[in-house]
Amino acid sequence: MMRPRALLKRARDAWAGLLASPGGPGRVSRGLAAGAAAAMLPIFGLHLVVAAGLAWLLRGSLPVATAACLLFGNPLTHLVLLPLEYAIGRRLLPPSLDILPSHGPRWLMAVLPGAEEVLAGGIVMAVLVGVLAGWLAHRALARPVLPKLR
Repeated sequence: MMRPRALLKRARDAWAGLLASPGGPGRVSRGLAAGAAAAMLPIFGLHLVVAAGLAWLLRGSLPVATAACLLFGNPLTHLVLLPLEYAIGRRLLPPSLDILPSHGPRWLMAVLPGAEEVLAGGIVMAVLVGVLAGWLAHRALARPVLPKLR
């Protein structure tokens, strides 16, 4: 079993290594923002690809983006996110919007009526959560978190 002092030193070294990456705290915060934003989108199976793409576009850290995406976008959080995104999308989209196809496979026709609302709400959530996560990470990374050990 690892002693608390050794564990704290190990965490501090890992944190310093992460922040010592090219770009420093700014790159880490942009990666966190990209991962958090991608996790909010209802694109199951493509979250990591979108997180990597956003991290590349924002010049953020790819490892941080994928880790944040997995942290924020797990099945338990989607139990809360999907109804919230649907409710947001219902308020945003006009009821007369009719871009759905009139025929297709039965499973597709059953899913599509709610998909528009969930996608619209997911985009709104992605922007809000991504900006908030990036801002909070930038503020938190600007000052040291772990105490120095002697």
